[in-house]
Amino acid sequence: MSHDPARGRRVRDAILQRHIHKTLALAAELDVSAAAVSRWQNGGHLSLESACALAELLDVSLDWLLLGRGTIDWHRDNSVSPAEIGWIVGLRARPARIRRLLVELLEAIPPAGPLR
Repeated sequence: MSHDPARGRRVRDAILQRHIHKTLALAAELDVSAAAVSRWQNGGHLSLESACALAELLDVSLDWLLLGRGTIDWHRDNSVSPAEIGWIVGLRARPARIRRLLVELLEAIPPAGPLR
């Protein structure tokens, strides 16, 4: 990924919020050089593989880390949205046969992953 100062700020924020003070220790944990971690903090090149490892190690949202979408802890949000509640209520209002068919259809579709 190309130079992105805003992403660099998010990397720094994530490291600080997780109370990591030793760049060398973080680099060793990620199996990269300390220079690579420093480069990421300055918005320099960050591979997707390294971004995933960093997000997992720091327990932060990958979407937030890379794109600034959501919040740092967005990946932990398990709350049900008003729209989801509406879908559940709507499903319950259908006849049993229709509910069963809709549930079978939903179960046949692979999950989309963490992005909403």
